[in-house]
Amino acid sequence: MAEILTISSAEVKIGEDDGKVVTVPIASLQFSNPQVGDRVNVFRDGDDFIVRRTETVTGVSEDGARTINKHVFVWVATFMFGAFGIDRFLRGQTALGVFKLLLNTFGWITIVGGFAGWIWDIIDWINAMTKAYGSAYGRVENLTFDEDGNYTK
Repeated sequence: MAEILTISSAEVKIGEDDGKVVTVPIASLQFSNPQVGDRVNVFRDGDDFIVRRTETVTGVSEDGARTINKHVFVWVATFMFGAFGIDRFLRGQTALGVFKLLLNTFGWITIVGGFAGWIWDIIDWINAMTKAYGSAYGRVENLTFDEDGNYTK
């Protein structure tokens, strides 16, 4: 798999797995909003190039960073299943995910004890929406979390 190294107004330099650097016209990219560090597949058609972004729903890189599609994370993991701690598990924050699950389970048993869990769910969902659709990730399709589960750019 190749990776975008630099982007200029007319061309993109892509590093391939074998250590070679390929320079392709920016028009060869088959996706919008390219970013340095994007994983791509490079296809050659004679003298022309076709470059497509490698899409993954979720993945963990060598340095522990996790990526996930922002729409899946915000609407499925955080909004629908946030009470079960799924959003925290996907971010790599297992202990917080278990705590959130236990707090919300306790909340179903005793209504008063559940308010803290429900407030936490709402705050996590608003935070995820703000990060995913705000200026930091507004133009990209994937959210990235570092090895500690914090949002990165």
